Amino acid sequence: MLDCFSMYDISILKEKLTNPKRIAVIMHTNPDGDALGTGLALTLFLKGQGHYVNIISPTEYPTFLSWLPEIKSVIIAENHTQEALLEQLGNVDLLFCVDFSSANRLRAAEFILKQSNAFKVVIDHHTEPEDFADLFFWDPKAAASAEVLFQVFEALGEKEKLTPAIATCLYTGLVTDTNSFKNPNTTAKTHRIAADLMDSGLNAFEIQRLIYDNKSLNRLNFFSFAISQRLVVLPELHAAYFVIQKEDYKRYELQCGDTEGLADYALSLEGTLLAAVLKEKDDNVYLSLRSVADVPANLIAKKYFNGGGHKNAAGGFSKLSLTETVDQLEKLLKSGLFNLNHQ
Repeated sequence: MLDCFSMYDISILKEKLTNPKRIAVIMHTNPDGDALGTGLALTLFLKGQGHYVNIISPTEYPTFLSWLPEIKSVIIAENHTQEALLEQLGNVDLLFCVDFSSANRLRAAEFILKQSNAFKVVIDHHTEPEDFADLFFWDPKAAASAEVLFQVFEALGEKEKLTPAIATCLYTGLVTDTNSFKNPNTTAKTHRIAADLMDSGLNAFEIQRLIYDNKSLNRLNFFSFAISQRLVVLPELHAAYFVIQKEDYKRYELQCGDTEGLADYALSLEGTLLAAVLKEKDDNVYLSLRSVADVPANLIAKKYFNGGGHKNAAGGFSKLSLTETVDQLEKLLKSGLFNLNHQ
């Protein structure tokens, strides 16, 4: 299955991992199932090889993924001072950057990348990578970073050593980044890797249940409220979006990750080609964009909302007020730039 990087790169990585090392694994801000799954799988693998490993998330991770193996070991950077983090990571030999290849995806934790002298390795599948690392395992055609990491393990000759815990983490990455294998990024290779992971002893049914059928009552009530009170449908523009206000977070006691999946409800409306969730939080408005066909969610996020992502799934943020951000989005949709009426 190895077709996205060279065996020369693999030989460099293998040499770097020959003796026990101090290693840090870092994922992007607001980590999703792929970032967490890939990062935790790599952490478990490296610890099993005798390395000393810290795994770091710039911000809190979604509570609905708190069952993942080894997740309690994740260091939340925003809960520590820069000085404390740099002291802890000062002697790191290798720094793995998981599920991102643009330094700004770390936001406030970008200082870790800039101030580290460690040998840096990227494992990612997003487009337009920046040249900040020493080694890249990168495949924009992969359905998830978990798919890329599986190929790394395979190329290292370690596929047969994957434990059920490692396989569970990788499978979670595949499931969440493909929306349970429904998104167009799902390929035959994705399914073959999923089958190999199932052969490693994971419980696929239980993983799917914990991801999709494990909502708190607050979250379920919030989804009901959002669909009935916060959904705006623009049928003539083939678009729909949710507007989530600060008071909604307080009213429903929303935890990190509780808005995940909301955009899919908007996108499921007949005739909808672009869906968005606009969330008023802290001093910013955060956007999640989902699309179908050739509607470029990633280009919209990158050009207008300080973000990026995949063609049909992207995100960003705005420094404008919630009302101003909504107006900006509607003007973009009505401008005809993205040909929503011609898909």
